[in-house]
Amino acid sequence: MKVLLASLLSLLVLVSCLPKKTKPVRSPGDLYVEGVKLMNMKKYDNAIKNFSRIREDFPFDPVAPYAMVKMADCYFFKKEYVSASKLYEEFLSSYPNDENIPYVLLKSGECYDKLSLSFERDQEYTHKAIEKYGLVMSRFPKSQYVKEAEEKRRRLEQKLADRELYVGEFYFRTYEYNASILRLEYLLKNYPDSKGIDKALFLLSKAYEELGNFEKAEYYKDRLRNDYPRSPFAAQVVSERKRLRQIKEEPKESPEREVKKEKKERNLPPRIDEPEKKGEEKFTFFDSKKGVDIVAEKMEGFEKEKRVFFEGNVVLRQEDLTILSESLEAFLSEDKKEIEKVYARGNVRILKGTRTAICKEAEFDSLAGKIILKGDVDVISDSDRLKGERVIYYLNEDKVIVEGKKSKKAKVTIFPK
Repeated sequence: MKVLLASLLSLLVLVSCLPKKTKPVRSPGDLYVEGVKLMNMKKYDNAIKNFSRIREDFPFDPVAPYAMVKMADCYFFKKEYVSASKLYEEFLSSYPNDENIPYVLLKSGECYDKLSLSFERDQEYTHKAIEKYGLVMSRFPKSQYVKEAEEKRRRLEQKLADRELYVGEFYFRTYEYNASILRLEYLLKNYPDSKGIDKALFLLSKAYEELGNFEKAEYYKDRLRNDYPRSPFAAQVVSERKRLRQIKEEPKESPEREVKKEKKERNLPPRIDEPEKKGEEKFTFFDSKKGVDIVAEKMEGFEKEKRVFFEGNVVLRQEDLTILSESLEAFLSEDKKEIEKVYARGNVRILKGTRTAICKEAEFDSLAGKIILKGDVDVISDSDRLKGERVIYYLNEDKVIVEGKKSKKAKVTIFPK
């Protein structure tokens, strides 16, 4: 028995001393080929593991740079553009003379392009994308990616031009003529071939007219008429000039005839013009048949309350209606298909058609058909203007109530049309 146990122990010792089978070490080439196959099968996470292993275990192998590019491509296809852009940037700094630089510059620009926000918000990523596309065009003019980079850059430059025109027009509507001129002239200087230049020239002529600089106003009118003769804004300038010429050429009545006419008018009963109801513009909002876009830095949804809260540079848009504010609460209907109430707070700006409203808080109640504007309210409609501490629009009744502060009365300025 003792001999048997000793034999078993000896056998166990011999078995434990035998060399263990080790997993075969895979070459970086094999890992790369498999990673590309996984990538083509859209198994991006597994492909990333293969490319990452090459970078960690074989950093000096010739295939390592290609693995980095493919790894960045995987993140791009996963729509993780921040991660992808970091890898592309790392490649550009690590391998500045690599043959893949034109492709990586293009893909890096596309990452920033995807991260670019709507033109009302910060355009940091837009500028970065334009820079990358520009490097493809300037450093590699014979590259196969030049045409694509040029098209993408042109589109983003139009986006920046749209932003300048949007801001310039906003300043013009709010009577900030100097600020409007700065933005619009910046647009003409930096994006002279963009769409909307005719509108910018028209706004510049009007802004300079408001400031009393008629020489500059005429300069921009001439540019508009000569450079964009078919523009509706040019047609408007031409019609205005014709009307002014006709006024100057009209014969003046003699003083005696004017006195007789004045006496006759004094004896007439007062004339009351009925407002034209047909085609009248109303301050409506939130068309239930059309989509509403809301962007903000932060968003929270509350399912039970059917409420969504937005905070940080909030922009709400629906066709020609734009609401800008620091925060915004939207209350939805039971079926979540319509917005029933909206509360906008903090530096509120409302743009709709030719109307602009500025206030501290705004409440939109679709069910009651009512809009309430609070806190230093200033509403501008063409040349008409009203100011107050609290303004209430009753949409269904076509009625407006303007309330002033205790120390300051409400003010309404209406120009006859």
